[in-house]
Amino acid sequence: MEYENVVELMEQGVEQVNFVGNGVVYAICELQEECDSRGSLILKKYMEFRKLARPDPREVELYVEEILSLMQLGEDYTEFMVSKIKSLTSVDAELLPRATKAFRNGSFSKVIQDVTGFYVILEGFFMVENVRKAKRINEHVPDSLTTSMVDDVFYVLQSCLRRAISTSNISSVIAVLSNAGSLLANDYHEALQQKIREPNLGARLFLGGIGCIKTMVGLKPNLAY
Repeated sequence: MEYENVVELMEQGVEQVNFVGNGVVYAICELQEECDSRGSLILKKYMEFRKLARPDPREVELYVEEILSLMQLGEDYTEFMVSKIKSLTSVDAELLPRATKAFRNGSFSKVIQDVTGFYVILEGFFMVENVRKAKRINEHVPDSLTTSMVDDVFYVLQSCLRRAISTSNISSVIAVLSNAGSLLANDYHEALQQKIREPNLGARLFLGGIGCIKTMVGLKPNLAY
């Protein structure tokens, strides 16, 4: 009907004929069905290839980074296309919800949710394993008020939380934040209590604190500049 309307306007000699109009939205929606199908297939093949249901523990961080890249690309594509549709001034208002739904609720979006679920599981595994490793290799650091476990644990948790935030997925952020809180309240707290009960710990930390003070005093003239 829109095509016939355009032809009629041309035959009438109208100078301004809208060749874009709603036709662009229909074309995008049709193309999105193909993108949904192909994109979903790519993600499913990725999950199959990487065996995300039973991954190699040594490769978890690599898988996490790959998943983040795939999630980000999918989100960038969706945001770009939806913003372009909304910027079309001559589009029928009733078409906008349909076009937006095609991107937000399609098969590709659903597979992305599955991939996101694997991300949360793998990120949680990465946190647990590295916090436990930090506990195992815990040692006194010269001229420091704390042992190595403190810096190591918070470095791991900070890295994981930054990755979660980069997904722009609120569910992922909440899940990773919950895992981090649980680790601090349980594993980390227990290890900290054991360390506090060690004999002569106060004396060792006191000497470490003196070393810190001496270091800061030595740096003070330089800091003034």
